[in-house]
Amino acid sequence: MKDLTGKTLPFFIVLILYQALMLILILISGYRDSFLLLNGGFPAWLDLPMFLLTHLGDGLILTSLLALLFVRKYPSMVLLLVVVVVVTGLSGQILKNFVFDEWARPLGTFGPGRVHTIYGYNLYQNSFPSGHSITVAAAFTLLVLVLKPAAPLLILSALLTALISYSRVYVGAHFPGDVLAGTVLGSGGSLLLTWWLNPWISRGIAKLTAGKLAWITGLLTFSALTGLVAGVLMLREFLVRIF
Repeated sequence: MKDLTGKTLPFFIVLILYQALMLILILISGYRDSFLLLNGGFPAWLDLPMFLLTHLGDGLILTSLLALLFVRKYPSMVLLLVVVVVVTGLSGQILKNFVFDEWARPLGTFGPGRVHTIYGYNLYQNSFPSGHSITVAAAFTLLVLVLKPAAPLLILSALLTALISYSRVYVGAHFPGDVLAGTVLGSGGSLLLTWWLNPWISRGIAKLTAGKLAWITGLLTFSALTGLVAGVLMLREFLVRIF
């Protein structure tokens, strides 16, 4: 595990700092009231970029984009990415729908008058944990663990993870505690799954013939294109309101 994380410390330091700030805010202001401090009071021009950022945390969209970006050079990493996003995402959905299924979102707690929402993106139930935060933390944790980029990219990856996670509070979909839990579950789950599965998947891909590798790469590319189109189509109602 130390070999896996040794060159990626800047990523984890920045991510843990973000999580610590969220935790401190929750401890000081409370689980619900901390949301009110982070949700409103921003200029209206931020709504569009934050809306686009928040949907980068969608499992279908983010996984598809990353797969298209890396599949030809790193097919084993893309296979692992799919596994990690699915496993961590399903874990989050189980918690959200069966364990914490009665936890209302901010709109269900405070009502529309006190919650800043954008483009009719109104959600009321199944608040904990944040699925988008799980996905983005899991995906970027895997990327930095496998690719081990330079320190500036590690820091940028952590900041992007934090920003996409926070965007769930900005759009009125989650409490800070939801996104804090999501980033912890996503990053922790990704770390364990990468440590366990990456060597096995990498060895399996290395043993493939050129023809089989091309077939798998083509299948992953097609799946990613299909997933990206499906993800965008699911947002068409909101995109029509924006554009």
